[in-house]
Amino acid sequence: MNQRESFVGGAMALLVSGVIVKVLGALFKIPLTNLIGDSGMGQFAFAMQFFSLLFVVTASGLPVAEAQLVSESLALGARRRAQAVVVQAAAVFGVIALLCSAALAALAPYLCRMFGESDQTAWGLIAVAPAVFFVTIEAALRGWYQGTGNMIPTAVSQVAEATGKLAVGLFLAKKLLDYGYGTTGAAVGGILGITFGELLAMTYLLWSARHGIRTALHRGRDSQNALPQLFQLMIPVTLGAAVMTVSGFLDMAVIYRRLPAAGFSGAEIVAMYGAYTGMVMTLFNLPQALSNSVSVSVLPALSAAHARGNSRQMRRLITSSMRLTLLVCLPCGAGLFTLAQPLLHVLFSSQPHGVQTAEPLLRLMALAEPVVGLATVSTAVLQSFGRPDLTVCSMAAGCTAKFAVSFSLAAQPQYNISAAPISSLVCYSTILLLNLIGIFRLTGWFPPLFRAFFRPFLAACGSAFAAQSICTGLQQIIHPAAAAAAGVCAAVPAYVLLLLVLHALEASDVSPLPGGTKLVHMLRLNPESI
Repeated sequence: MNQRESFVGGAMALLVSGVIVKVLGALFKIPLTNLIGDSGMGQFAFAMQFFSLLFVVTASGLPVAEAQLVSESLALGARRRAQAVVVQAAAVFGVIALLCSAALAALAPYLCRMFGESDQTAWGLIAVAPAVFFVTIEAALRGWYQGTGNMIPTAVSQVAEATGKLAVGLFLAKKLLDYGYGTTGAAVGGILGITFGELLAMTYLLWSARHGIRTALHRGRDSQNALPQLFQLMIPVTLGAAVMTVSGFLDMAVIYRRLPAAGFSGAEIVAMYGAYTGMVMTLFNLPQALSNSVSVSVLPALSAAHARGNSRQMRRLITSSMRLTLLVCLPCGAGLFTLAQPLLHVLFSSQPHGVQTAEPLLRLMALAEPVVGLATVSTAVLQSFGRPDLTVCSMAAGCTAKFAVSFSLAAQPQYNISAAPISSLVCYSTILLLNLIGIFRLTGWFPPLFRAFFRPFLAACGSAFAAQSICTGLQQIIHPAAAAAAGVCAAVPAYVLLLLVLHALEASDVSPLPGGTKLVHMLRLNPESI
């Protein structure tokens, strides 16, 4: 199997798990939102922002840096050094994460008072604190598997995490609500599901690596210290992730502080923010399973090609990763834009006021779907080239633009909460543009995005129009949920058919898939494009 096929195979494994994870996540978030409402989701999102911040500090850059070092070491035949990277990373960052977990739990009441939340909200921070340690150990183990090109353990652990979150989170949320603890208690139950999911994923990864842990520990003690190089790679990646997380905090702060100037009360703001995070972002994040899986899979493959100085292979991997991203993100974005109203009404039928708030926000976020996907993949490309500092600059510029737009628009009554999705579109467009400039500066080559974008875009628009027409026509005859499902189901074959009619598919997109060679001949694709 060549390097491109390995990359696409890994991406497909992560894509399958990513789709499952996103579906399970939606099955968790949608009932939870219906159960605790916009206000409860606002408290849930408050706790998760702190979890995200500490995740950035302890684990966000770890898999990326570790995977790059492991893949480069294995490409040069230095397996002992690759194993040492994992042992040393898990030991050092595990201790840091344990301290962060303890600090979050101890400071929870103070943090709530600082942000104007009630002391009861502190239970959410306490509930999510152990997850910081669990997710850091996961990151260390995933970095090893991603560096070796084995995406199966990462994929399985993601499904285990989502399953544990769904089963335990919804169960506890429902029980605590029934026992009279209100929406705050139910939100804490949902957060405990997050913690249990991380524990389950960490346990699986430790179990899957059990045979190699003893050898790795033995070799790790005798090997050269890899921490300086690991930190050198991690710091820019972590700074980039920190920029985005701080941007999320600033987004929350702008909404809470600027919307009163637009005439909204505190309760209305919490409900609007809950609708945005609980409804809009739940649906928006579903297609991002692909861009995330592509970025994780392409990084070790590109790092190895970069270590060997194989420019031709690097260009093929970059082109393939961006084509795969657009082939999925474009129809998903078009579908969310055209079907925003029926999807929200069907999925969040118990929250009609929140649906009314969320519908225009989802349409705006749908426009950002392909942009966010390409920004994610292009960030991984620069990181694989050993230039995460460029991604820090692009993210900082994007978040600066996001804050400026959000701060300016949020206080205007005609924009209010719409400032959040508008500023997100500006943010990721800025990141993508600067990342592409960085790739051009490093390679002297610009990815053929127009060719990859134009025909799939036409196919996506056609399939979305078909879905909307079928959904609208059937709503008068059958239940709205069945009409929406029929529209979505019709969009898939319509999109594939339009891709073929418009000659938007290439043999290189199909050949790495199971049975790909037969599909190439069946679809009469040009095998010379492989």
